[in-house]
Amino acid sequence: MVVCVLLPRFALVAALADRRELLAGPVALAPEAGRVQVVGEVSAAAEAHGVMAGMRVGEALARCPDIRLVPPDPDGVRGLWREILDRLERIGATVESDRAGEAYFEADGLHGIHGGDLDGVLSATRRIIERPGARIGAGPSRFASRAAAGAVRPRRRGAALTATPAGARLAGTAVVVSASSVREFLSGLPVALLRVRPELAELPETLDRLGVRTLGELAAMPSAAMA
Repeated sequence: MVVCVLLPRFALVAALADRRELLAGPVALAPEAGRVQVVGEVSAAAEAHGVMAGMRVGEALARCPDIRLVPPDPDGVRGLWREILDRLERIGATVESDRAGEAYFEADGLHGIHGGDLDGVLSATRRIIERPGARIGAGPSRFASRAAAGAVRPRRRGAALTATPAGARLAGTAVVVSASSVREFLSGLPVALLRVRPELAELPETLDRLGVRTLGELAAMPSAAMA
């Protein structure tokens, strides 16, 4: 099983530094100089206006004229994220991370040193992170584990689910999806989740305009319709 450690809005929080009160309003990371003109991570208030990470700046401003664009802080993000990765390596994890705030590692080889099972590995992960808002998920693939971690809803103390998603189980405050139930679990999730794959970042907007809302609806489409 693959474990995903997810710290939502990590780069945005790092860029805000001591101005985290801005997270209460619509705010997003501005594009880096010389990069594609799309917004980075966004606050919950910006999401409520329909703004999503990876959306073009013009559309983000059209959906939320009051949104504040914050310059990114790549150096600050790298330093903070390196600390998190170092913590995960202390429990024996061989960590893979393509972006700050999102890390993956294989859990099977760690069972023997953390209680003999996946739940022990998840408990060790939770203890070593010690960061508010951290979400942990496990699944048979990176995409499934990322979706599982995204299903965790944080609260003031720890993290919990308002309800267990179909096809998943709880392991403490982590969400676990087995190989046999992964299709059931993913089918009800929004197509916006495809944005976690950089090569698919622009696809959800097209699907939304065509009325395709969930991954289940997308999977049910015949290949000719997809083309």
